[in-house]
Amino acid sequence: MITNEKKLTKQQSKRIDLSNELIYEIFGFLDFHHTFQAFYDLNQRFRNLFLHTNLLIKINISSISKSKFESYVKHIIKPHINRINSLRLSNPFTADMCLLLFPLMTNLIRLQALTLIDIEAKYIEEILNYLSSLPILSSLIIISIDSIKNPNDIYYKIFRLSALKYCQISIEMKQHSRSLSIATDKFSSIEHLIINNDISIDQLDSLLSYVPQLRRLSIGHLEESTYNRTQKNSINLTYLTSVSIELDYVSFKDFEVLVANYFHQVQILRIRVFCIIFSVNHNQTEYLNADGWQRLISTCLPNLCVFDFQHTYRILSSNDQRQAFETLINKFNSSFWIQHQWFFDFQYHDITWSNAAIFYSINPY
Repeated sequence: MITNEKKLTKQQSKRIDLSNELIYEIFGFLDFHHTFQAFYDLNQRFRNLFLHTNLLIKINISSISKSKFESYVKHIIKPHINRINSLRLSNPFTADMCLLLFPLMTNLIRLQALTLIDIEAKYIEEILNYLSSLPILSSLIIISIDSIKNPNDIYYKIFRLSALKYCQISIEMKQHSRSLSIATDKFSSIEHLIINNDISIDQLDSLLSYVPQLRRLSIGHLEESTYNRTQKNSINLTYLTSVSIELDYVSFKDFEVLVANYFHQVQILRIRVFCIIFSVNHNQTEYLNADGWQRLISTCLPNLCVFDFQHTYRILSSNDQRQAFETLINKFNSSFWIQHQWFFDFQYHDITWSNAAIFYSINPY
């Protein structure tokens, strides 16, 4: 008869007999720092798994003291720096921390993804200088905790990262800066670009000249142009198929020029428009002109499959305003919209100091 002690020994043996490959696969789902702390001193086998492997490492550092960060750099980052393929820093780093980290960044030769959350804007440009030497960095996320006077130098440095495919950036400006110069001979490999900070149509024109390989574009707050936009742009975004934009007081006329210049290949279009005042004489109601949309889509968006649209008015209180609003949106029930399987609905609701109306697409996809 097998004793309980012998049964326990056999169970322990089975646990130890897990293959190295399976253990590495499990480690891949965990943060390296936590994995290291939990398993490194467990026994010699696990220690060897850390010391004698080419397993790629994901590093995630957030809300950490200076002393703990120094220890992290010494025991985790430095010994394994050539195995780090993902690095996420989500802490407002002090100058001392940055001085510790900056000299190591050029050694991150296998780094593919870098995420900087709530980092001070004054450190961003210097970090980008170190990133220029990394051969396979393909994903970059930068979210600044404060504002910057002129982001153009940052944009230039980002566009010079040779392997970059995905870029998400949120850097608030202290004041409106002039646009970048149009790209002529140096272009970026970026295919997916997300800009969550305010940007004008003029600045967007210049930025798009640097990304001819762009496939997906998302703009958090697109502002009106500072000049009359009637001239057709020569930039050809052949691969751009998905666009998501929130418009901030951009006239429909300017939006039409934007579509005519860049969006010919777009298959997915998501638009958000917000307006404070509803008036049939106000240019923001142009976005509720079903005939105008039909003309624009038929002329400039021949490949459009998904049309996701939302228009919000903050103040809409009188019965006359509501009747005018409903007259406009009822025109989105014509055969053109039905044939494309694009359907819409609307809602009124009260908020603290006014009434609001939302016209939005119903998602059938």
